[in-house]
Amino acid sequence: MKNLFKIKYLHFLFAALVPFAAIAADGPADGKRLSPEQRQARIAECKADPEKCRAERQARQAQWCKANPERCKEMQARVEKRMAECKANPEKCRAERQARFEQRFKLADADGDGTISRAEAEKAMPRLVRHFDRFDANKDGRVTREEMAAVRKAHFEHRKRRVETPRI
Repeated sequence: MKNLFKIKYLHFLFAALVPFAAIAADGPADGKRLSPEQRQARIAECKADPEKCRAERQARQAQWCKANPERCKEMQARVEKRMAECKANPEKCRAERQARFEQRFKLADADGDGTISRAEAEKAMPRLVRHFDRFDANKDGRVTREEMAAVRKAHFEHRKRRVETPRI
């Protein structure tokens, strides 16, 4: 149980630091975005050798922290504080996440019909566009809250099994 908490803590810490550190993209160090073809190639590389990609991300994070020690310490402190808050009151954190999701969904749902079309997603949710077909379970060209929740639940269940399963 203790190791599971450590793994989840490290995952949370890394996930929180990456966006702030502007090193989330597995792209070139000069900050330019990858083309869709380059991105797909990079995804295939990382699926083939995830340890290599993880090590590269950690190296970029360490490099950024070395170059920005004060900001790195501030982010680590914020992450630790947030972790403590969520551990003390997980329901509050869950409710906050749900409220943020609802807010993003409402912003993306331009016509107010309770679903997000591919066109609406292109304007407001670019990450959803990349995975739109996976989210659109009934293939009607629209994504509902329920479809998004089902994919999110499946994703986190898969992650949970992966963390709990020891690697050999």
